[in-house]
Amino acid sequence: MIKMIAIDIDGTLVNEQKVMTHKVKETIQEAMRRGIKIVLCTGRPPAGIKPYADELGFGEHEDYIIAQNGAYILRADTDETVYKKTLTLAEVQEIYEFGKGFSVGTLLVGEHHYYSLEDEVTESMQKDATLVNMDISVLDPTAVSEEMGLMKILYIGEPNEVDVIDSAIPNKMRDDFYIVRSQEFLMEVMEKSSNKGTALTKLADHLGIAMEEVMALGDGENDYEMIQVAGLGVVMSNGTDNLKSIANEITLSNEEDGVAHAIEKWAFQS
Repeated sequence: MIKMIAIDIDGTLVNEQKVMTHKVKETIQEAMRRGIKIVLCTGRPPAGIKPYADELGFGEHEDYIIAQNGAYILRADTDETVYKKTLTLAEVQEIYEFGKGFSVGTLLVGEHHYYSLEDEVTESMQKDATLVNMDISVLDPTAVSEEMGLMKILYIGEPNEVDVIDSAIPNKMRDDFYIVRSQEFLMEVMEKSSNKGTALTKLADHLGIAMEEVMALGDGENDYEMIQVAGLGVVMSNGTDNLKSIANEITLSNEEDGVAHAIEKWAFQS
């Protein structure tokens, strides 16, 4: 029996116009009425999740959000922090210094804010910030501190620019951090244990729900660990081939109400 469903946002919950369709919304709300816990589990910060959470009626009762690719779990109705994992100052400096040698833009990500350590805010950087309802502050590198609670660093640029830095990251850096290409234009670097799978496991344990009772839906590489640990890992038909290789089930695409299809077929029928 499915008691909790974790749903990625971009490429999963919403279509390519970033819209949650009526069918998807109604099916999720029906799941909530049936007592199934719905968790939005995404790389977005809380500000980029809030419009969809509000649309679904989160905050009216005990609902949870997994943000920042698993580095941050919060309760929607009280804003209580359940779990947070941040980078040390030394880690931030290492990641930032490595990115300086490439043409990508670099953003430091806090709980509610983006920071640029360069005077120029590129179009790609601003586009991502606008998408997730975040402001960008230009900060002097000497002003960075652990008290800022930085959860990840983003390398942002044109896909070919991100390709270059992706191929150049040394194995030691990949061993030391969780690094994921969450979008063609975006690479995320986080503390080693931070990912959606770790966060989902922590939240399930917090709520007393067995992982066998958890369904997860996603489409991208940053959903890999979440799909892997869930009792029922469902991948969108628009998902990556790598993600599909570990899926328990494949649902319709995000343009075909794939989330609704999956919930009706595998959660309501279980």
